[in-house]
Amino acid sequence: MGSQALIAAVAKHFGESRAAAALRYNDFPMVEVPNHQPLGSGCSHGVEENCSCPPAASFVIVSQGVWQSFADQHGNGEELQAMVEERRSVCWRDVLKLMYTPGLPEGKKLILRPRLFEIVAGPEILLETDPQVKKDGVLDAISWAQSCNGTERVHYKLDGYVLRVPSSAPKAFQIEVEAVQEAVGGLVPGGCTVDAVKRCLAQLRPLSLGALKSCLQKIIRFHAVAVQAEEPIPSPVAAATATALLFANRGGFSPELQLFTRGATAAFKRLAVILLEDGYVKEGATPQSLVALLALGLVTQRVSDYEPSRTLVVAAMRLAAQAAASGCLIAWRGKEKAGKAKAQDHINVTSQQATLFQHAAKLLRLLRSFPGDMAMFDQVAAASKAGKLPVQYAARRPDVMPLCHLVDQHTFRGIAHVLGKGAESTFALRFQSLFNKCTGFNPRQADVEGFESRPEVLRARFAQQCCLDAAQQKPKTLLPLISEGMSVSLELDPGVLSAAVGPVPAKAQSKRGSRDLLVMLGVRCPEDEVVMLKPARATRDLFGDLTDQERAEAVAAVRRQELPVQSQLLPGLHKAKFTDGSWHVDGTRWSDLVKDGVRIKVPLVAAPAWCETLTATNAEELLHNDSALEEALSVSGTGMIPNAEKVVLCLASSLPHAVSLRAASLLRQQYVSVSMPTPSLQGGLADQLAAYDGDWLVYRLLVLISRTVPAALRPTMPPNFAVANPVLLRVLEGWMMDGVERAMRSQSALNPAAGSSAKWEGHSSWAAMSRADQSLLEHQREAVDRMHQRDREMKCGGHFLIMDTGLGKTVTSLVYAYRWLCSTGGEAVRRILWVTPAGTVENLVKQLRQTWHCPTHVVPRISAAKKPKAGEGFDLVLKDFMVNVIHADHLRTAIDKGLAEQATSSFIIFDEVDEMYAPTLRTSAARRLCQLCPKFVAQTATPMRKNESQLLAWLADTCSFPVDTKNWLVAASGMVSMQLELGIAAVEEDILVPMVDEVRALCRKLLSSNSTVRWLEMARVVQDNTDKAMVDAALKAAKEDRKTHADGGVLLVADSLQHAAKLRELCSPHLPTGDFASLEAPDAKRFAVVVVTKDKDRGYNSARRLGIMVTGAYAGNAASRHQMRGRLRRLGQKRK
Repeated sequence: MGSQALIAAVAKHFGESRAAAALRYNDFPMVEVPNHQPLGSGCSHGVEENCSCPPAASFVIVSQGVWQSFADQHGNGEELQAMVEERRSVCWRDVLKLMYTPGLPEGKKLILRPRLFEIVAGPEILLETDPQVKKDGVLDAISWAQSCNGTERVHYKLDGYVLRVPSSAPKAFQIEVEAVQEAVGGLVPGGCTVDAVKRCLAQLRPLSLGALKSCLQKIIRFHAVAVQAEEPIPSPVAAATATALLFANRGGFSPELQLFTRGATAAFKRLAVILLEDGYVKEGATPQSLVALLALGLVTQRVSDYEPSRTLVVAAMRLAAQAAASGCLIAWRGKEKAGKAKAQDHINVTSQQATLFQHAAKLLRLLRSFPGDMAMFDQVAAASKAGKLPVQYAARRPDVMPLCHLVDQHTFRGIAHVLGKGAESTFALRFQSLFNKCTGFNPRQADVEGFESRPEVLRARFAQQCCLDAAQQKPKTLLPLISEGMSVSLELDPGVLSAAVGPVPAKAQSKRGSRDLLVMLGVRCPEDEVVMLKPARATRDLFGDLTDQERAEAVAAVRRQELPVQSQLLPGLHKAKFTDGSWHVDGTRWSDLVKDGVRIKVPLVAAPAWCETLTATNAEELLHNDSALEEALSVSGTGMIPNAEKVVLCLASSLPHAVSLRAASLLRQQYVSVSMPTPSLQGGLADQLAAYDGDWLVYRLLVLISRTVPAALRPTMPPNFAVANPVLLRVLEGWMMDGVERAMRSQSALNPAAGSSAKWEGHSSWAAMSRADQSLLEHQREAVDRMHQRDREMKCGGHFLIMDTGLGKTVTSLVYAYRWLCSTGGEAVRRILWVTPAGTVENLVKQLRQTWHCPTHVVPRISAAKKPKAGEGFDLVLKDFMVNVIHADHLRTAIDKGLAEQATSSFIIFDEVDEMYAPTLRTSAARRLCQLCPKFVAQTATPMRKNESQLLAWLADTCSFPVDTKNWLVAASGMVSMQLELGIAAVEEDILVPMVDEVRALCRKLLSSNSTVRWLEMARVVQDNTDKAMVDAALKAAKEDRKTHADGGVLLVADSLQHAAKLRELCSPHLPTGDFASLEAPDAKRFAVVVVTKDKDRGYNSARRLGIMVTGAYAGNAASRHQMRGRLRRLGQKRK
């Protein structure tokens, strides 16, 4: 809001003149709000206190940006979207409630800190008497539409521009048939009928905002006479109708731009881009129209209550209709391929029009768009300065454009999953080919002849039609029931009840007063309740800080309650109650329910034709059968086909293991929907679990399987599915896994290398493992036993092992892996794959070889270079019956080079798994491996990072019951967590360095600057002036430590390599000083001071000879700092 608007509001409130109000406004106190208090709050309460204090201010969220992902994490994404779409007036409480879940840690409660925001002047309304509206630089958005002349107008000052636009309409535009007819008047031979508009509305109304934008662009770009839906619709009518629907749309959020776009904004901006990119209206005042469209787009974006008038909307609709009929195109790309199009021509551009093109380019950057769009406008603006622009004309118009042509990868990412046999081998190439050979086709540039009969276009049309049918929610054929069906049963995991109840709040009295606790039923036996403190950032030990009395009191309090049961795996069950010494659900003992499992009756429906001819030899060919896919996508049902289990087993066992396992893994832990990962527009990572080349086969397999059991799984928009019955889906998942395991056993039996001489137990290379087993300490042995117990009782796919730094995670996982391989996976599992961060490879390999005498192979990095470096290769090289150590960062390349296929016969250990949480290609590859392998161990000392959602995905893969944000603590209670009191006292001391005037002056100067890196600069200034004190402290501590420990000293932690070099230079004249490499040097004990960078926080034991760690205040996280302390505080540390 501009200052003039505030002054006007003050004048109105106090009933005085604007001059008097301006004086009063200047006297308003400018008080800085405390940074801990949310923006707009009128009290000191936190959001969790649920106060009813009136807020100091309310606001409208124009665009949610990164807040959308925060709200999605807590299940409130739709509510935030609704706030933005409805332009709802909200206060600080409304926002923060979306960003956290009560009782759980790591909510985004600080996102409204005032210092995170910059107060800027919003759109300012200028009066007609203001001198600024009389200047020549005013951008006019009225005269482009002749029907707007003479209407009321308003002037906005926005980002340095003064914009003249028609006054806002009293309400948002509503679709009218008459408006479409008015817009296309004189453009359609024979006129525009009411029936044609209604038919067009029926076809386009179900489309999303993105699909409507794509539809408008493709209609204009394809330049056909008509659009073929159920019946032909004249292209001008279709273009005008799509534009009208955009204006009537409330808007949508673009993850790529992190921007919410109103429907009106999208209509104005997209039409402007299309005019320059796809179809230029030569006859009209198009440069003026471009500026007007973008100016109106900017106003509708920045002024939340501005509504374009009906007159404006009709003018935009007419311009879209004219563009669809125009055969002209600006040849902005330079040398265009003309084909049989007319030769290039030029249009003259006046200096005034050239200026308008330049204004249009600047306005688009203010609006924000994709980089290619903005670059195009810049290029045209630059070219227009020469006084002319090159143009091309279509030699001939296509007769019709299939409506499905609107489907492209921008709006329908799943289209690449549907493309059939003959399509390209990567997502990136599929997207590129789809645009170059189909959706990017423009008859103003290329020849129309034979376009629709080209093989690549026919293949694209099939995929496009499948996506369009889903987008329009076309009715599906209901499969007839052929019998009442049969009963199927699902074996229940004992932890289902604990997950269904979730953490239960309880209070307990102690000498410390009343404490808020959480109680969870045991995941193996519900009567083994787990009691913990409520998680909080400041609380380190959530379990050990409780007395036996507090635990007993909390458990007793919960056992007196009747607890609600909410689980998709327990249909029809509602209450859990502790009776007669055990937990009962709706009156039945839980142990009896587990024993009996869940039984449901499923009717039988007609089977598809391909079931009659399905064999192990033709199953893979079936995946490429478009007819089978089309039939499966066009039907729905409430049952399953006869012999469904047999068909699923045949499909899962006959296809490549990686395809079947990938399909089964995508079903795992899904109870509402199954969403396959989709690639980014460039074919790369779009979310935490990436889409991999070949996923189109997985999608087709899931579609065929959904046809066998439609009561469990139903296709929606490719590549997604709706879960119709979670219990039946778990049964289906079990059938698929049985099929894969059957195939793996058969393959092992046929493989000569799987003979008796190639078993893990008794293998000559592993003879030393008995000594490792015997050397286990008590806590390590207990951890191994607990993992075996989980295998027996919970049938879990893997384990999450938590052991503090220095307690022996490596040998614990190694012994468990070897025991499991000897007893369970002896024939099918051929190797151990050990995934570890870069800095830990060397020390891990040394420990495996020299300490535990394991056959160890370091997996060479796969290189794309013609001449690989030493230690690199062209192919993936894994060795059977060995520990294959692979650098975690190499997963992203190896996953597509055969590692996914090898994972099905590998036991995998993910070392320092908390390094594999972030949404990166490395994390996605690791997650894919853990879902493909028969057994895995994910281990770390620091499982919690930024928030619980990063941990949740890995936890879910270790459980056989539903895991979500509400019950993840239940899953966490099933971790194999071993804590050992080492008896090592850790004393921390802060050394404060006085700030001298020179440093204070520099910091104040930086603080008052507008630099985006001012905090980093301040940190460097402070660091430079504390290094001497840090070195003095390190030297003093090292000398003291060496008085009692001859090989002792100090671990001095630096911020960076450059900083480390400086610290070594300062220490070296006084004491022997080494770098990170010196820890493993033959003369390591000689160095009294060892300088390492802060990222060297994992994977080595050799620093335990040192007794003190000295570090500065560096940017980082709690997990990294804990790991660094663990370099000294670990088994083998002599100091107590």
